[in-house]
Amino acid sequence: MNINPTKRQLSFNHLSNVKIKKLRATFDKENLSITSFEQLSNELLYEIFDYLDGYDIYKGFSKLNIRFHNLISFSSLPLKINFSKKSQPTLEHCCRNVIIPNKHRLLSLHLDSHSIIHNFFIHCYIDSSFNHLQSVILSGFSDYKILMILFYLNSLPCLSSLTIELEDDSYYNISDIYQIIFRLPCLKFNKMSLLNYDELNISIPISINQKFSIIEHLILNHDCNIDELTSILSHTPQLRHLTCQHVVETDEIVNKEILLTLSNLIHVSFVECSVKFDILEKFIKKISSQLKVWHLNTFEETAYLDANRWRRLITNHIPHLCKFYFNHHMSINNNDIFPNCESINQFTSIFCTKRQWFFEFKDQLDTFVYSIYPYRKTWYNHYEYEQFDVYSDGNIHQQTSKFIDISCQQETTNSFIQSIQLTIENHAFAVWYPSYTDHMKPCLLAVKFTHLKIHCNDTPIDMLIELIHLMPNLQSLEVLSLPLVNLTDLSRENTEMLLLVSINNKITKVKFDKMVEINQIHFLMNLCPRMQYLEIGYTTENNLENIVGSISMNNTTHILYLCGLCLYVSDANEKTIQRLHSIIDFERLFHPVKAFCDYTIRRIGDKIYLKWKL
Repeated sequence: MNINPTKRQLSFNHLSNVKIKKLRATFDKENLSITSFEQLSNELLYEIFDYLDGYDIYKGFSKLNIRFHNLISFSSLPLKINFSKKSQPTLEHCCRNVIIPNKHRLLSLHLDSHSIIHNFFIHCYIDSSFNHLQSVILSGFSDYKILMILFYLNSLPCLSSLTIELEDDSYYNISDIYQIIFRLPCLKFNKMSLLNYDELNISIPISINQKFSIIEHLILNHDCNIDELTSILSHTPQLRHLTCQHVVETDEIVNKEILLTLSNLIHVSFVECSVKFDILEKFIKKISSQLKVWHLNTFEETAYLDANRWRRLITNHIPHLCKFYFNHHMSINNNDIFPNCESINQFTSIFCTKRQWFFEFKDQLDTFVYSIYPYRKTWYNHYEYEQFDVYSDGNIHQQTSKFIDISCQQETTNSFIQSIQLTIENHAFAVWYPSYTDHMKPCLLAVKFTHLKIHCNDTPIDMLIELIHLMPNLQSLEVLSLPLVNLTDLSRENTEMLLLVSINNKITKVKFDKMVEINQIHFLMNLCPRMQYLEIGYTTENNLENIVGSISMNNTTHILYLCGLCLYVSDANEKTIQRLHSIIDFERLFHPVKAFCDYTIRRIGDKIYLKWKL
């Protein structure tokens, strides 16, 4: 996670959002009279320059004419300098001709390597005259000068964002570096990345009458144990967002208790957490009183799969938690390891569903992943868009909306009643089948999975039929790819099983990512006759006629409920839509009453949505 809360501040302070919108509207109305770049207003140029590097602005525009020279050299235009790709002569020239004469205008500074940082401080001395410098990024260096650089930064009156990436030279104790960072008077955001550091031993004592840091967003892109993390957090009482790359186990036992008061902390992310649940639970109780969002990735220990323990922890100590992103990874060493069905069913209890938390179990060949996440938009409930083209009866209308519900509103509301997804990834079924379904059968019978996603190449037809047979509660099906299939070539046993499954399954939404031939769509129509929505990926314009023709032919016989179609068409444009209209008009000649009644077409980039009434 790399979110810098000061990013929005690094724009022109004198241009409000309202004014920018007015400027854009004015430009839209008057752009017909503008024939050259030089005719743009100063305000519009400011907005354009906001996206450019300060030295590139100076080099590209300052000598264009006297107006641009004055605009760049004598205005209050903020400058953002990025030295990540600049040579040594360019760096020296930029320091002398752009940065030093315009110290008061420098808004952000990015130094991207050891040599650049070293040479920059040869040519430029940072002090309080850089009175608008808000953001500094120092990355890719290993330098004994780090404490001296931080000493310079301490003089900056507006520095609110600091990002540091250090490589290990073991010259300084990281605790000393953190101590100086916490003394920066205006710092609100800090990201510290430590590369190749094995043992940090971070311990930052609190002195009497010490002034605490006002940091609100802290990213620790390095390993640290719970004691080290506690030591760091004891200096940041205003913290709101915390991200730690890897919380590690430690053999040392520290008996001292540090009281943490983090009454503003609402967002925590542990990208990797390797500590035991007992240790994590004890720590999180100290900081969780106001926690609203928690990202957590854990590994191996079975205690993390105790759903009742999670319920007690969240209910009693994290009462405001509304978004919980949890992934627990369990390695699979042999075929004797089975999914923990009891834990899956516990995690899908009323405790999670009333919070609108969904559960997903992933089988990734060598790893089982147990996941919890809050409600999110997926292909099988509804899709979101901002601006799209609506085509109806050959006419184009511009519309804006929050989202379209493929299914009815009542179904979306009720979708929170126990939604459980099974995702199968990375399997080579040519090797694993048929033993795979036998291995998974106890879990498939014990858990009421509602969504199935198979992200594997050429899923065997008979295995897919058997999986659906074992999961009678499925509502949606997503398949990456299928082998070339002809229904007449199926064995008698598979044909009978296909008929049985097609009669009994409740699947209403189907997504097929890689269509090769139309017979694969015919198979899915026979497999899921109750489908209401079909999504097909990687479609070419040449397939449109076959797909639409098959739907028109089967909509009154096999797929009576299908009323929504989504197609991914590469380089889709208005000509694609017009061709689709022509195909539909042709099909309606044969079925004038029922074929695509009152249809609408919506295009969002390469996605084409076709919807009609039954």
